[in-house]
Amino acid sequence: MHYYKRNLGDYAKKAGRLSMLEHGAYTLLMDAIYDREVFPTLEDALDWTWARDEAEIAAVKFVLTKFFELQNDGRYVQKRICDELMDYKTKAETNARIAKQREEKRKSKNEPSRTVHEPCEEKHEPSPNHKPLTINQEPLTNNQYKYTFDLNTVNTKLKMAGRHEVDQKYIDQLQSQFELYYADQHMVANKALVKFVQWIMRNQDSEKQNAAKPQMQTSQQRTASEMDRWRQAEREAFGERDVTPKKSLLIEEVGHA
Repeated sequence: MHYYKRNLGDYAKKAGRLSMLEHGAYTLLMDAIYDREVFPTLEDALDWTWARDEAEIAAVKFVLTKFFELQNDGRYVQKRICDELMDYKTKAETNARIAKQREEKRKSKNEPSRTVHEPCEEKHEPSPNHKPLTINQEPLTNNQYKYTFDLNTVNTKLKMAGRHEVDQKYIDQLQSQFELYYADQHMVANKALVKFVQWIMRNQDSEKQNAAKPQMQTSQQRTASEMDRWRQAEREAFGERDVTPKKSLLIEEVGHA
């Protein structure tokens, strides 16, 4: 067993008053037990921790008597380490049994092992078509892409932009223009939705401008008619007026001289 959990809180609670030498002896002893998966005698413990002088030997003996229980066979055992070793062995046996059953199942099907360069002949199902919530796009045979836009989603984005809502008939009319313009571009759902809303906003602006043009023309025509009536009234009151520019007196005198 090359890995084990070490709860720092539990360790500090139970062994927090050990000296640095005793901490070292306890740590080396636990590492050796987990690695070997057996509990030591006194001689084993001294050998596994490399205890040399009297202080190190005393530290190992203190740790054994403090945190381990001496068994009849002369080995020092700790319940927590024993439980973790048993749990580890149980899991290892389970994993080995599952691996053995898997190998036996493979052999029972007479499936030959494939080489690295041998192609896999197993047929897999095609990947599912993940349809977005708002737009479902399907490629057409002529390299065009068709989009279906949700009315509520479009109107929600229009209201966020301060624009008035539209109906489904309005969307259907603009959709063909939109798909024709972006015929060679395959856009993802969100990008196509944003561009279509922008397309609607531009169309609304164009309709607003076209609606304002007849009003301007009517105003200009009304102004021209009023001018014609004013000129007619002036001719009736004063007669025809000569509007040809006259030469100044100074120029006439110079000409006679």
